[in-house]
Parts: sequence; C-alpha cells; structure tokens
Amino acid sequence: MKPKIFPILLTALLLAFSLPVPVAAADDGIFYGDTIPVGTVVEHDVVLFGETVVIEGTVKGNVFILGNQVIVNGTVDGSLVLIAQNAAVGGDVSGAAYAVALTLDLPAQSVLERDLYAATVSLTSGADSLIGRHLYAVGLDAGLNGQIGGDLHTALGPIQLYNGLMRLLGFEELTLELHFETPAPDTAPQGFVPLRHLRIKFLEPLPTFDWGKWGFGLLRSWAVLFIFGLLGLWLARKPLERSGESLKSHPWQTLGIGLVVLVVAFNLFIVGLLLFILIFAVGLGLNFLGLWQVTLALWVLAFSALLIAMVGLGLFIALGSKIIVIYLAASWLFSLFIRRKAFWVNLLALLAGTVVYALLRSLPYIGWIIDLLVTSAGMGAAWVALRRPAQASRVVEEQPKKKAARKTIK
Repeated sequence: MKPKIFPILLTALLLAFSLPVPVAAADDGIFYGDTIPVGTVVEHDVVLFGETVVIEGTVKGNVFILGNQVIVNGTVDGSLVLIAQNAAVGGDVSGAAYAVALTLDLPAQSVLERDLYAATVSLTSGADSLIGRHLYAVGLDAGLNGQIGGDLHTALGPIQLYNGLMRLLGFEELTLELHFETPAPDTAPQGFVPLRHLRIKFLEPLPTFDWGKWGFGLLRSWAVLFIFGLLGLWLARKPLERSGESLKSHPWQTLGIGLVVLVVAFNLFIVGLLLFILIFAVGLGLNFLGLWQVTLALWVLAFSALLIAMVGLGLFIALGSKIIVIYLAASWLFSLFIRRKAFWVNLLALLAGTVVYALLRSLPYIGWIIDLLVTSAGMGAAWVALRRPAQASRVVEEQPKKKAARKTIK
C-alpha cells in the first residue's frame, strides 16, 4: 500500500482544476445542467450536478460532476472528476479520472486512457474494461476483472489491507499477491471467467540481499535528515534545545503524549481534504453568481495556504520530530565527555546522531518500531514545548536558584 494515496489524489485534483477556467469560452457557459444527451458535442469544460447525472454525448474538455447517481457512457476528451454516491463510467475518457464515490463501476466497454484515482467503498470493473496507465485506489471491497496497463497502488479489501500492514512493518516477503488474468477479447472463449490466483511470497525462496541498494537507501535517508538537522540547528537552535526539556524530565509521559498527538496529526490530513472540497464548493457557488474573479482569487489563496500547511505538517512529522530526539540524545551523550559548549560540538553530535539513527532505522523487522517511537517522542516534546512558553521554562529553572540563594543569606 502506498501511504501517499490521499496526498496524490489531493494534488491531482488541485492541478486539474486550479487553473483558470474559461467561464465565458462558450455561450452555454461552464455549467451544463445534469445531462449531455446522445449526439451533443460540447466544445469546452463543463460542470454537471444533480440527482442523476448522465453523459451520453461528447465533451471536448474537462468534466466535473457532483451528483447522487452518475452515468458516463459518452466520450470525455479531457480529465474527469466526479463526486457521487454511485457512479458508472462506461465511456471513453482520454485524460486522468478522479472519483470519490460509495460505489464505482467500470463496465465492460469502459476505456480510461490514463490514470484512475479513486476513493470508494466498492470498486468493480468488467472483463473488457481498460485502465491505460496506473490505478491509485483506496476502498473496502473490490472486484477488478479488467486490464490495467500500469501499476497498482491500492488498498482494497482485506488482502490489500493485510499487504499494507506487512509492508509497513517491513515484512515484504509475507505479503500476498492476487492476480487477475484476462486474455485478449478475440481469444477469450464464450462465457470465460477471469482467472484469479493467489501467490504467497513467504513460500518462495527469498531474493539475494542487495547491499548496494541498501547502502544507497541508507545514504539518502541520512543525507536528508542531516541537511534538515543543519537547517534546524542554524535557524532554530534554542527552540530545538527547549523542545527536548520535557524528554529529559518526563520521558515516558512525553512519549505517551506524542502517540496521541501523532494520531491527531494524521487526522489533520483528512481535515485538509475536507477543507479542499469545501473551498472548491464555495468557489463554484461564487462562480455560479458570476463572481469568477473572486472564485479564482479564493482558490489561489486558499489552496496555496492549505498546501503549504499540509506540506509543513508532513515535513515536521517525517523529519522535524526525529531531529528533536536525535539532537537531544546525541548532545546528552557528548556532554558526558565534552564539557565545553561550542557550535562544533553540537554539529558533531548532530552528525553522529543522524548516522546512528539511520543505521537503526534500516534494520529489518524492527526499524519501523524505532521510527515510530522516535517520531512519537519528538511530537510529544514539540507539543509540550508549544504549550509551555520559554518564559515559563526560565521561571521554573530560576526558582531553585532563588531558594538556594535565600538559604545562603539566612
């Protein structure tokens, strides 16, 4: 399972529909009701919405659909974006297709010439359906009987969820592979049922360990972590040191807080997706009122701010939280042998800490546990530091000194 499926879907939707839309490119306008009948040719982008949305004709442009029941049997010479309860795409789509629906069906005659991005409860495809390139999908159930020209990046049903968990834990050899084989239509006998077979990887001999690939991955992980650590040490050394105070005084409590904060942080990405849909819907409403300039400004500003916030949060989870723990642990160990405080000592501690962490993270089977613990500890430390300003920390440190001074005077 690719953990980036929701960011990929969000980015793809943004790129597809954040560009200026030719609202006045045609007399009919971008809003086209809920039906494009047979024989009708639309020469521009369209937005369709209604209880039941049907496309039987041809659209030479991008299509956005918002409806309850959606049926696409015509031709879309562009990208297709749909949000629906139940959808069936049985026509020809030349661009990428993006779908958010409870059920999504690709009938036998369906032809999606490029990628399909789907978030569904149930995804099904007919024996002669075609996805020309890659499939990116997440859902609870699937019945894929068609042809897929590219790669599968999916989390669909129990097997896919199991495989995603095994890959997350680092047990690639324990994953299961479910194959759907469909011969070419001209060679398929009448009444042919696509062959499905399951291959269990751990029953096969393990491949030879590739030391070169492992070493390159280790070097890349360390380099990224060390570069961001240098930026943090250069630009925010005091906040970096202050963030580690709670780990020194209450390590287990900070770790527990970090686990909770990490779960909440991941849920923020779902909130970001909902905000994206809400902003997009508000923009459509303003566009419907003829305020397309306001719509464009809203989308550019809001989507930019949302994207920056999501990228920043992702970078902090992936790198910032680890740098806090690595720098604290390495600085503490170096302080046992080097009493002098200097920038080169901090730099050396960061270098040694990132190297040790990269080696531990690359360990098979247990590396993900180390990564989870370090990330959680860093998130907890950052949260406690955010809740406790620097002034409060200095007051707490100065109180014992004042008490000692009073005792000396007495």
